[in-house]
Amino acid sequence: MNKKAIIIGAGVAGPILALQLKKIGFDSEIFESRSEDNTKEGAFLGLTPNGLNVLKEFVDLRMLKDDYTPGSIKFFNSKGKQIAELGTAYQKQQYGVETLQLKRENLNKYARIAAADADIKIGYDKKFIGYDETNDQVTAHFTDGTMATGDIMIGCDGMFSEVRNQLFPEVSAIKYTKLISTGGYAKIPELSEPLDSIRMTFGERGFFAYSVSDKGEVWWFNNYFREQQPKPQEIEKTLKTEIQDHLVNVHKNDDPLFSKIIRNSHEIIAYPIYDVPKLSHWYKGRVCLIGDAAHGISPHIGQGASLALEDTVVIAELLKLHEDYRTAFQIFQAKRQPRVEKVIKSARKVGGTKTKTNPIAAWFRDRLIGVFIGKQIQQLDWIYGWTYSDKNNS
Repeated sequence: MNKKAIIIGAGVAGPILALQLKKIGFDSEIFESRSEDNTKEGAFLGLTPNGLNVLKEFVDLRMLKDDYTPGSIKFFNSKGKQIAELGTAYQKQQYGVETLQLKRENLNKYARIAAADADIKIGYDKKFIGYDETNDQVTAHFTDGTMATGDIMIGCDGMFSEVRNQLFPEVSAIKYTKLISTGGYAKIPELSEPLDSIRMTFGERGFFAYSVSDKGEVWWFNNYFREQQPKPQEIEKTLKTEIQDHLVNVHKNDDPLFSKIIRNSHEIIAYPIYDVPKLSHWYKGRVCLIGDAAHGISPHIGQGASLALEDTVVIAELLKLHEDYRTAFQIFQAKRQPRVEKVIKSARKVGGTKTKTNPIAAWFRDRLIGVFIGKQIQQLDWIYGWTYSDKNNS
């Protein structure tokens, strides 16, 4: 009989993991806490070559270009002068694919369709609340009173993972970083044609970045420093207006277009940025964490989804090689942790460069950023060029 995996979470990682496991003879069942028609995944995200090259085995990447923006970035100083460009055309030649931005809800939708086409069952409105295990199986419990039993359970339930909370309640608390990742969608006459890149301007008091999708919609993003962690009711009711007012003020001396975009946004996105504690173990018994549940990362270099997709390749390969799940889980963490910690460190460094700078620092940045970008392309190869064909590069 085939072994069975219970997968908690139907973001992009859960369905792709189920497809990877199907290749090695596992049956999988996915459980998602949100409803099937949930549309509150308003954020967009970058998918880089390391993630796209995993995804393309199961999802036609041409579908991702229905409602997207390119991933290349042009940098401008506060006077509107272009000071550098981080293009992505070289990626197509080097890695076969190039970075793009797309809406998270669409990414998850295409992953779920691929899983459904492979007869993988996804249960919605299944909020995980706990589990128990015996010598030969693990059982997940849900708030609606139902349960599911399998040989192993994989937590793909993201930054706020309840699986992680159940596994390691004493160390699983996430920490608010005092930054809120903000953005939105707008329609304005001046920006109705798709752009070939993201425009990122280092304004007088902060950066502002935007692009225009293939559907003529402006997608923009920014960071908002907020000392106090917002309460859930604030995020739902008042935080977005607070952010809108604040950002208009921050950019009042910058290009008036920025304030117009912010004011005319038909949707504002606000996601507090958290640090996930470094876990000494990503697994316990028959349960293992992957993606943001195991190693949450700030969004500054767009690697959360791509690292989770890499995880699906590695853990499936190890479960194929090792009959004993404990051995597979142990090697999975040993192989993946050094890489993800290095990426997390890079993301924090990039996040630090987006804060307010003094005039002297800005003068040096404007003159040296081109050199920095050139080096950055070389330095990003270890991230973008990931492949599991090299067993030591995991």
